[in-house]
Amino acid sequence: MHQTFLLLALLVATVSASAQGDGKTGLLGQYFKNMTLTGPPALKRVDAQVNFDWAEAPAEGFPGDQFGVRWSGTVQSPATGKFTFITESDDGVRLWVDGKLVIDNWTDHAPAEDKSPEFMMQDGKRYEIIMEFFENGGGAAAKLMWSGPSTMKQLIPSFRLTPKELAPPGELDVAKLPPDTRSLVGHYFKGRDFSGKPVLRLDKEIDFDWGEGGPGLRGGDSEDFCARWTGLVKAEKSGTYSFITETDDGVRLWVNGQKLVDQWVDQGATEHKGEIKIEAGRSYDLVMEYYENSGFASAKLSWSVDGAEKKIIPSSALTPKVITDKGQKR
Repeated sequence: MHQTFLLLALLVATVSASAQGDGKTGLLGQYFKNMTLTGPPALKRVDAQVNFDWAEAPAEGFPGDQFGVRWSGTVQSPATGKFTFITESDDGVRLWVDGKLVIDNWTDHAPAEDKSPEFMMQDGKRYEIIMEFFENGGGAAAKLMWSGPSTMKQLIPSFRLTPKELAPPGELDVAKLPPDTRSLVGHYFKGRDFSGKPVLRLDKEIDFDWGEGGPGLRGGDSEDFCARWTGLVKAEKSGTYSFITETDDGVRLWVNGQKLVDQWVDQGATEHKGEIKIEAGRSYDLVMEYYENSGFASAKLSWSVDGAEKKIIPSSALTPKVITDKGQKR
């Protein structure tokens, strides 16, 4: 009898821990007593799912209105195919999957459902996920769902989620990246003069066609923004390389401190190029600057060697590095 009681007690404790998030499944919730998600969070806990409809405050000591939450961790795909992420929120919500902003409704609104574009996922692979939410006044609700191959619309199950403290989108410590990281550091600014604090992210390639939109980063605009990509470029073959930009609007490009392209003007999607000799296996500083004024927006960086067909510079040839514009001639 005593042994049976102990087993029942253990089972109840296990179920209770699972419901509250036992640190192994779910997402890490960071709760802020403000709507901007700034400063240290007032509460950290693991939430088994994002499935909330708060009639009162989200936790003891919190206000019922004007608070914010950031959930972060990884999500494991149950199949290979295209998935749609779905949020229900009242009020603002943003969702990033593997660094890509897929839902952005950072507004006061009544209960609303937002859907991401289809997102390709591989069976068993884990993807970083961050959901941000703010509550201003009135009702307060936040839910995270998905649908996909053989998966009807449903809340993302807890066992598919692993809590992890991820840097908020736009914050990046390049010094802490794994040494085998292949990409460039994208610095995104409001306006066209590279002033203020940039939003940072890793861009595997410079191959963007935003249409009439923009990069979709927090605090960014779809028009009147600029970007600076920095890093190292390394080729497998020695030769004379043409570096080719295609942008709408302005662009400047330096390789090994040498300015190859200088077209800081409003323009439709236009190619410009410059040449430089490259030694195989040697890394060269690369800086590309870009601005968007209005209308369509695109930015691409390709190369070709000794007159061969041009190709987008692949991530395998790039290494992230923060390079300032100090001393570069404009």
